[in-house]
Amino acid sequence: MIWLPKEGQVIAKVPPRKGNFRWLHHTLEIRSPSLEGDRWSLPRNCLMKFVMAAIDRFGYVAVYRDMSKLSRCTKSCLDAMGMECDCSCLGAHHGESSGGWFERVGDAVVADLGEIARTKVVYGPKGAEGGAQVYRGQLQGRTYSVTRAGRSDWPKAADFMCPSCVTARAQVWDHCHTHGFVRAPLCNPCNTRHWSGWRPVNGRAMPSHNLDTNYYRWCPRHGERGQACSA
Repeated sequence: MIWLPKEGQVIAKVPPRKGNFRWLHHTLEIRSPSLEGDRWSLPRNCLMKFVMAAIDRFGYVAVYRDMSKLSRCTKSCLDAMGMECDCSCLGAHHGESSGGWFERVGDAVVADLGEIARTKVVYGPKGAEGGAQVYRGQLQGRTYSVTRAGRSDWPKAADFMCPSCVTARAQVWDHCHTHGFVRAPLCNPCNTRHWSGWRPVNGRAMPSHNLDTNYYRWCPRHGERGQACSA
């Protein structure tokens, strides 16, 4: 969950997990992530890359925004390069130029605060048309990036079958948190299986016999002594 107030910092609530600070500070290069209780305070200018990275890590992201109902929707809104805007369309036309890396999957007005309305927009990974390909390490050796420029020549994750379960179309890009390299496109269940295990008590089915973790080998530094690739 991400909240963009009319003024001030972005407030983000992410599932508690070891390594969240390292993910925000080192992987996303956010200078001063601050944790207060179970919520992170982040600079407003990191919103786009945080959404992109959070989709890769969690599958879907709910973005709440406080929008003015009185201001006019202008051409600058329609041509906006990011999500942040303050106008009468209440966010309906924002976030459209994300470089094809995520898409709006649902939205709603959740609160009327007088001159301000709070909207909720859910973003998910960008889909793909046509049949899924077998991933053959097209991004092997590439450093993981959450910027539009850094992903300008990347294929979509959804262009491929998940190389871990080999039964579903991939949705997000997995990367090695230890070394920072892209590993493979994964489906969301395979990408999150390490959080609490596959046990049915955790709400997950047991893995199929063909579950494969060989995609770890697409990290160029896989197997180095003392620095094992992380999930």
